[in-house]
Amino acid sequence: MKKLISLLTLMSFIQCGSTDKKSVSEIIDQGTLEEIQVQKTTHVKTINRLQKELELLNKSLADKDIRQKFALVGSIELQNESFKHFVSFQGSLETDKNVIIYPEIPGLLKKIHVSEGQKIEKGALIAELSDGGLKDQLEQMKLQLKLAQTTFARQKRLWDKKIGSEIQFLQAKTQYLSLKKGVSQMNDQVAKTKIVAPFSGIIDHIIADSGSNLIPGSTPIIRIINLNQMKATAEIPEKHLPNIQKDIAVRIFVPVLGIQIEEKISAVGNFINPNNRSFRIEISLDNTNRKLKPNMSVEIEVNNYSNPEAILVPIKNILENQKGESYVYKLQVEDQAQNTFKVIKTFVKLGKTSNNKVEILEGLEPGDRVVEDGIRLIKDQQLVKNI
Repeated sequence: MKKLISLLTLMSFIQCGSTDKKSVSEIIDQGTLEEIQVQKTTHVKTINRLQKELELLNKSLADKDIRQKFALVGSIELQNESFKHFVSFQGSLETDKNVIIYPEIPGLLKKIHVSEGQKIEKGALIAELSDGGLKDQLEQMKLQLKLAQTTFARQKRLWDKKIGSEIQFLQAKTQYLSLKKGVSQMNDQVAKTKIVAPFSGIIDHIIADSGSNLIPGSTPIIRIINLNQMKATAEIPEKHLPNIQKDIAVRIFVPVLGIQIEEKISAVGNFINPNNRSFRIEISLDNTNRKLKPNMSVEIEVNNYSNPEAILVPIKNILENQKGESYVYKLQVEDQAQNTFKVIKTFVKLGKTSNNKVEILEGLEPGDRVVEDGIRLIKDQQLVKNI
């Protein structure tokens, strides 16, 4: 602006510098009101004319000076990429082999044969109840069974020879079979006084004390856990059901341990919970190092969509107009030798987003180059240089 004022002042001096015209100073000092007004009008017209000429000069300079025409931008060339989209859910860890042992018959806890933290094998004796006279009853029933068996054998021989009545034969047979079944049942009752491990694992907690009076199905004795095989479970909203199936890849984050596990879904529930409109999924986990514990909270990311040949663009390179339409600036080659391009405003259809990148469903092709750096400094159809 200062240069323009100086130029205008110089031009006014040139125009008014002839000896037959008064200078501006002379007019201000000696001129009448009319002369001052005329001189002002003349200068305003001159300024307006010079401003128009200056605009024409600037336009001509912009057209002829190559260095002024091009903004510098950075760009990326698009290629097909493998794309996986994950949805995240809260879940927890469980194990099917986490059991509290209860007695099947009433009685006193006679002895505990294990200690907490001890490893045991399936079928190992872990506790023993007093039999309450069951063994004596069993021995008595065995004697009765022996007698009944002998009686039945004799009656059968007689009956085979058509000696004796049929009713005697049937009574002997019934007595024998009844006692035989009774002995079998008593054997089961006696066996229940010895509590054995239902699977191999670790004695996690001894709950009852020796001498305690135990009530079947009510008094807990021992907790046994096997952590070698765990599972992560989660309740998934039913809207995800079409995209979640068995063997789909998942990522499991265990925040308290700071670890990530990659696995596949091992089971998908077939029941929709009417209370929360969700279904259950399970992921089997190997836990031979025993770091995972039951009821730990986990975050489960399920791969609900995959595209092995997706076109991905960083989210920061996606712009939006007032209508909510998404677009990018695509570069079109103008002069390969000069590395110059024309900016083309290109509307796109967006897909799913993951890792700060969005899938482009329509509008771009592999090999297209889009502006990445300097995106806020350019406009449609502008010529730029790619750096």
